[in-house]
Amino acid sequence: MKEGFVLPESEIISDEDINLINKYTKRELNKNEVYVFSLVLCDNEIDRDYERFTSESLEVLAKLFEGKTGILDHDAKSEKQLARIFSCKIQTLKIKNSLGENYKRLIAKAYIPKTQSSEEIIMQIDSGIKKEISIRCRVEKKLCSICGDNINICHHTKGKSYFNGKNQVLCHAILENPIDAYEWSFVAVPTQVAAGVIKTFSHSNQEYDNSLDIIEKFKNESDKKGMKNLYNVIKNMENEIKIGREYINNMREDVLKHLSFFNPNLNNNTIKKITDSLDYEDLKNLQKNFSKNNLVKSQLAPDFAKADSSEFLEFKI
Repeated sequence: MKEGFVLPESEIISDEDINLINKYTKRELNKNEVYVFSLVLCDNEIDRDYERFTSESLEVLAKLFEGKTGILDHDAKSEKQLARIFSCKIQTLKIKNSLGENYKRLIAKAYIPKTQSSEEIIMQIDSGIKKEISIRCRVEKKLCSICGDNINICHHTKGKSYFNGKNQVLCHAILENPIDAYEWSFVAVPTQVAAGVIKTFSHSNQEYDNSLDIIEKFKNESDKKGMKNLYNVIKNMENEIKIGREYINNMREDVLKHLSFFNPNLNNNTIKKITDSLDYEDLKNLQKNFSKNNLVKSQLAPDFAKADSSEFLEFKI
């Protein structure tokens, strides 16, 4: 599972947009009947799970995600279906990712029918409440960036740096050959750093999708207003990333603690490797299983409920 973010730009719906939307509707809708917004589904940067899509994988995902439904918290119930993607394409920015490659991201356009019941979700998107999104897809290969083998069976560890003879290189999983795209969903904490809804900034009648675009357009200018906007975006983004990482790290520590308790014979380093490889959804599911209602009572704990109170009379004062 990978994550992204929405681009809440006050979209102007084109004739091409409405024609594409009507490919998925039972009757033809007009422009006044739909709300359209753009979103970043994923990119070719290493994410918080130390995984990344290749440019070729993004191209395949662009086709697979067309027509896919957007839901809440990956709940597939019909009443949780909110929107549908009607267009998907690759966008290449004039910057590099952490590996020195051209930074590419998968941009989608989605629509929501304007109804009384959809007013709330539309307002939440416009106000920035519904911002981060997560995608579910299936890939055929997860290759180790260090050795090129299946990362689930090689001896390298995601997130750990290895010396390649010249430099320390971060180990991550390369996601190749997407097979299917299931759905996308609004979530609280995305895995990919640059995933979620993007606000639009206006300057000299130009629109900027996010901080990356602002950097590109303002790097050779001394525009105080634009740089102030850029500073605020990056500051807010860093705060959100910090909160998200702390939250996930706390989840990992909690799961590590419970796994160590229930598996005392396992080496702590082994358990840590397991928890470090888990994504947000896996950690959340494990935490549910480790809830108080599911905790196993220690065999050494005395059962006071069944103990005969007369056994303790001699200590009564």
